[in-house]
Amino acid sequence: MLGKRRVESVTIEAAPEEQVLTLEEEPVLALSLRAPSLEWDTPGLRRIDRCFARQAQVWRTRWEGPLYAMACAALREARAQSRPFTPWTAALDFTVTRSGGGVLSLHADAAEQHGTARPLLVRSGETWDLSSGTPVSLSSLFPPRTRWRRQVLSAVADQCARRAASGEFLFYEDWPRRLEADFALDNFYLTEDALVIFYPLHTLCPAAEGIPEFFLPSPEIFL
Repeated sequence: MLGKRRVESVTIEAAPEEQVLTLEEEPVLALSLRAPSLEWDTPGLRRIDRCFARQAQVWRTRWEGPLYAMACAALREARAQSRPFTPWTAALDFTVTRSGGGVLSLHADAAEQHGTARPLLVRSGETWDLSSGTPVSLSSLFPPRTRWRRQVLSAVADQCARRAASGEFLFYEDWPRRLEADFALDNFYLTEDALVIFYPLHTLCPAAEGIPEFFLPSPEIFL
């Protein structure tokens, strides 16, 4: 192990950042960023912490650069047409879903509100081996030489069919095709008793339905 010892758990902190960007003293874009930060004493934990910091910087760069420029353009257009302008917002937050037993799992949500338009939401899932400081892949959660992809897609398809039949979710008519076409290996996280597969907005169902999530039994490796 890179850390030369097994790491069972880690302390997770977050320092919220708030900022309002303006154009000619008028608020244009309000930013809120809350990213995970680790107390580390091994190379593995340091690697994870640095990864979190890089990911947060990616969003800062987008928001303070291209998104701010877009918001300024929208303000100028509103002024030219004598229309009211609603300041844009952008926020990043995270939720730890499993911590302990040598594993850290969480999902992070980045949301953007472009004035009065429908909010945009991007979710990422991460699961880490705390001792090595390396990501845990979806395939590694299943025994070797098993047809894990088919098992996962079959379980998700069963839940989609039940939700569609009950009216719980409004799925697109071609959701069976989208289910496999939009399946991404990184779109998962762990809870204490489940493997959660999720899909981005606009893939299986309209955005109004939110991010579709599917809870599968926890892989045997973590029982």
